[in-house]
Parts: sequence; C-alpha cells; structure tokens
Amino acid sequence: MSDLSRYWIWFVIAFGAGNPKIWSIIDEFEDVKTAYEALCSGSFKKLTEKEKKNISVTHIEQCDSIIEYCEKRNYGIITYDHKDYPPMLKNIDNPPAVLFCMGDLSNVNSKIGITVVGTRKPSQYSVDVGDKICSELVKRGFSIISGFALGIDSVAHKAALKNHGCTVAVLGCGLDYDYPKPNSGAKSAVAKRGAVITEFLPGTRPDGKNFPIRNRIIAGLGIGTLVIEGAERSGSLITAEHAIEQGKELFCIPPADIFDKRYAGVIKYLREGAIPVFSHLDILYEYYTSYAHKISSPELMVEPSKSMIFDEEKKTIDSKQKKKTSAPENENKDERDTEYEGLSEEQMKIVEFLKDGEKHADEISDMLGVDTFEALSMLTELEMLGIVRALFGKKFVLI
Repeated sequence: MSDLSRYWIWFVIAFGAGNPKIWSIIDEFEDVKTAYEALCSGSFKKLTEKEKKNISVTHIEQCDSIIEYCEKRNYGIITYDHKDYPPMLKNIDNPPAVLFCMGDLSNVNSKIGITVVGTRKPSQYSVDVGDKICSELVKRGFSIISGFALGIDSVAHKAALKNHGCTVAVLGCGLDYDYPKPNSGAKSAVAKRGAVITEFLPGTRPDGKNFPIRNRIIAGLGIGTLVIEGAERSGSLITAEHAIEQGKELFCIPPADIFDKRYAGVIKYLREGAIPVFSHLDILYEYYTSYAHKISSPELMVEPSKSMIFDEEKKTIDSKQKKKTSAPENENKDERDTEYEGLSEEQMKIVEFLKDGEKHADEISDMLGVDTFEALSMLTELEMLGIVRALFGKKFVLI
C-alpha cells in the first residue's frame, strides 16, 4: 500500500469512482497530497458547487476507516503510484485512481491478458466455443480477463481455473458485495489463480450505472478483446468500443446463425473489420512477434494457415479420444490428484462424498456441518474449478 493511499481514496470518495475530473485536478499539481491540500484550503477554484459541497463533507478520517476495513478483510489497495498497479491501465484514458484487490496483481502483470466478453444468456454453441478458445489460450500462458457476470464471463473464468491458469475478474461493485449471487463462492478461486479487482469502494452496490464505467478497465487490462456472442445492444459491446478507442485488437467469434439476432453485435464488428476467430491460433499469431517470450507454444514456430488451424482442432480432438480409450488407469488417477491440489479440507470432503454419486446440497451441508448457503459457496468454487457439475434441483455430481 502506498503512503499516499489515503489521499487517493479521498479523491474517489469526493468525486466518485471513474470520474475523469480526478485526473484533471491531480495533473495540475506535483502529487496527489498537494492536490488534496489545495482543494481543502479552497485555493483551487475550478470546481462546481456540487463538487465544493462534496469536498466539504469528505474527511480524511473516512479514508483511514476504509484502509482499516480493507486490512481486516485482507483486501489490497493498489493506487496509481503503487508498484503493482497494472502497466496496461496506465496507458488508457481516465485510468482508475485506486484498485481494491483480492489476489496477487504482480502475478497478473507478468502475463499477457486477453479480455473476453459476451452475453449473459449464451447459446450452447457460444459456451462450447468460449470454453475451447479460453482453455487453449490459458495453456499457452495467457490470462483471461472478464467481468464476473453470468454467461460468457463465467465461461471464460471457469475455463481459466479448470486449466490451472490465471484469470482476472473486474467487478462493478465493492469487493465485499456478493454479486452475482450464483458466483459469490467463486471469488476466492479466482483470487487464488489471479485477482478480483474493482475501483468501487467497499460497500458499493452493483448499480446499473457502474458497469459501463468499469468496462474501460476490462478492455484496458487486455492486449485485445474477444467478443463471444452479443446482440445489437449488448453491454459487452461497450467493452468492445473501449477496446477500439484504446487502440486494441478486436476479435469476434463468427455466429452460429447469421440470421439470429443474438449475434447481431458481432456481425456488425466483423463487417467493420474485427478479426474473426476460428481457433485460438487466430489470436496467438496476432501477438507472437511482440510476445513470443511470454507465449508458451510450439505452434509459433511456423506460419499460420487456414488448413493448419483446422488440423490443430482435429489433432486436439483425436488426442482427447485416444486418451479416453487407451490411457492407463493410474495415469488418469495422477491427473485427478493434480486437479485436487490446493483444495481446502472441506472441499476435499465434498469431493470424497461425491465419489458415491450425485448428492443434494442439503446432504452436503449436513455432512460438513455448515448451513446450506456456505455449502453452496464451496460447491460454486468447485464448479468454477471444473471439479463438480451442478444438476437440476440443487444436486451436484463429481466430474
């Protein structure tokens, strides 16, 4: 945490998260503390009446309380001048003054990030494609950045986690607010592999106006943005627009049906020159010249071609089928043991319990001696890790 954290937080309280006025003021001074002192003394005149009122009721002690609250909950406070502040965000217009964080941003900063967005109610085609593309990218050293929403965001995060990769969830609310409810138990899983971040103060509700504000961060963290299914007015297209404004590459998954309105948004961008993605190789080859030292992939030794892309998919499928039919039993056991590394004692109890077959959430909570909500949180985390699958009627089965 920076020595100037309290002053950065003061600006967020006084002006609001994501307000560009923060930068128009700070840029006129030597540092954030000097800017704070000028505003409190009344010597800075370029303020509206509303801003003057907000300043008069915002006290530095409030910032100290927030810092103490974050320390108790083990939340990191990453200000613009912090060594772990993401370099990618320093290059965007109106970067967040403060990031509240669960996880390790220094690990995230060492990787190449791809932003993945899409609809909250995807088709099965988009779920399958999203899982496949994100899984392959993670295996080659990319981190997956998304917004932690239901739908494509969850598909992207889950693909990263089940392949033991890094993922970043950017929230439109405070870290301590459980939203969306079905994903509340997965925050710790994401934080273990990457980070959960937000520019919104603890206690901030997930109001609708917050999400367009946070989308510039989602786009900013990635070197490019992949859109997987989006209607003409899909919120994911706001992130796509930010990516374009930031000079990033925009990738789109071709639609399953060109007449289906659920894909109207991606069709628009494909017409305007977005890069169509038929395989993870379409993304890999866009960056291999600049980032070959960070991409772990033998595929980069040769130039891409359309036939090669489809050959790669065929080889992957053939390889999986071969493993299923000929892999020795002990080899499969080793893979399963690796899958369970890092699980808590309670999570391992759930795994052992589910080896007998599907179980209801109430049975699992009784076995653990915890309430159903806590059991469901653990099960959600295991689901995001690709270890269990939720069935109809709050039943779960081991994958």
